[in-house]
Amino acid sequence: MVTVLPGLKIDHTRLTGQRVEEGAAVKQVALIGADLPGLRPKLLCEQGERVTRGQAVFHDRANPDVVFVSPVSGVVGSITLGPRRSLSAIVIRSDPHQPEPDPVVTAMTSVAEVRETLLAKGFWPAFLTRPYGRIPAPNAVPDAIFVTVTPDNPHAPDPRVVLQDQHEAFAAGLKAMALLTCGTVHVCQTPGTDIAADCGDRICGSFFPEGRSSGLSGTHIHRLHPVDRSRSVWSIGYQDLAAIGKLIETGLHDFNRIVALAGPRARQPRLIRTIDGANLQELISNETLPGDHGAPLCVLSGSVINGRQASWLGRYHQQVTLLDDAQPRHTVSKGGLLGLFRQSSSRPVPVIPTVALEQALPFDIPVVPFLRALSVGDAENASWMGCLEMVEEDVAAVSLACTSGADYGRMLRHVLDELAEDA
Repeated sequence: MVTVLPGLKIDHTRLTGQRVEEGAAVKQVALIGADLPGLRPKLLCEQGERVTRGQAVFHDRANPDVVFVSPVSGVVGSITLGPRRSLSAIVIRSDPHQPEPDPVVTAMTSVAEVRETLLAKGFWPAFLTRPYGRIPAPNAVPDAIFVTVTPDNPHAPDPRVVLQDQHEAFAAGLKAMALLTCGTVHVCQTPGTDIAADCGDRICGSFFPEGRSSGLSGTHIHRLHPVDRSRSVWSIGYQDLAAIGKLIETGLHDFNRIVALAGPRARQPRLIRTIDGANLQELISNETLPGDHGAPLCVLSGSVINGRQASWLGRYHQQVTLLDDAQPRHTVSKGGLLGLFRQSSSRPVPVIPTVALEQALPFDIPVVPFLRALSVGDAENASWMGCLEMVEEDVAAVSLACTSGADYGRMLRHVLDELAEDA
C-alpha cells in the first residue's frame, strides 16, 4: 500500500447501489476545446457533412498525426471556433439510421503497430503527459505509463464495477501499453484483487487507500515516478484503456462512457452508461429534482470539486453533478461535500495559511509559497517547487480551501503553458 498525504478532508462516500443502468438517449454529442489546452485544430469536415463513427473530424495543426474522431455516426451540426482559431466545440447530431462502419481488426503486436493504430483510430488523445498535462507528440516515448483505476472524486464510479465484464479487454489494453514504453506500466488501484496480475513483467499493480487525493494520477506519479523536464510519463484512464483493448480484440470503436449521476438535485443518483461528449441536457432529462425556493439548476461536467458548468460531457470526466445554482461556497459546511462549492470573492483577499489549506495539496511542498508563485505567474519558482507533476485537477481542492477565492487551476495552466513553450 502506497502512503499518501491525506489531502482535503471531505465526504468520500460512494454512490449506493453501484450498478450500471442505461442513461437517457442523446441525439447530440460534441468535441470540446476546453479539454484540449494549447491545441489548434485543422478541420477535416464541414458543417452539414455526414460523418461515421470513428471518422476523423479534425487534427492537431502542430502534430497532424494526432486526429480526433466522431463518437457517433451522423451530421456535423455546428463548428465553433474560439480566440486565435482555437476550438470551442464541434457538435454532431446522431443519426441512428446511418450505417455503422464495419469493424477492422488490426494486429498490434509491435510498438509501431500500436502507435499507428491508436493515432489513426483517434485514441491518442486518451494519453496526457506529465509534465505539462498535454496530449503527447506522436513520436514521444514515455519513461512510464500510469493507468488510473481509482475513483478520483467523491461519488465517482467504482472502477471495479465498471470493469466487471471487461477484464479481457482491459488486459489486452495493458499489454499494448507495455509496448509503448520501455519502463513500467503502473496500474494504480484501490485495495482488493490485483487486476493487473499475470499481464506482464513490466505491468505492476500499485495500491492506494480510498480518498480523493489517493485517486488522482498526479498523486500516483508523485509517489511512484516523479517527473521533471527530463523525465516524462503518460497517464490514461481505465475506461479509455478498456476501449483500446476492445479495439484490439474486436476492431470496434467503443465510445461508451459510464458516469456517476450525483448531486442534491439528482432524482436517483446512480451509474449510467452514455457516450463521450454527450449533451447533458438530454442526458439528465427527467433526472432532476426541484431546487430549494425555486433555485435554478446548475449542471457540472465532473465533480463539485473540479467540475465545470457545461452543456456537454467532458472528455476526461466521469461524473455529472446536479445542484442548485449559486450555492454558498465560503466555508466547509456540516452538510458535507456540497458545502465546499463556494463563490469567488469579488475583491482581492489574502492567502491565509490554515490547516485545511495545508492539507488540500497532497504533495510534499510548501503550499503557501507555491500558491504565491502561481498567483504572480512565477513559472521558475513554481517549477522548482513541483508544478511539473501537476495538472488542474491536482489543485482544485486548494481553490476550495483557500481564503483568496482564486482559481489556482487556471493559474497553474498558465504557468504550465509558459514552461511548455520554453521547453
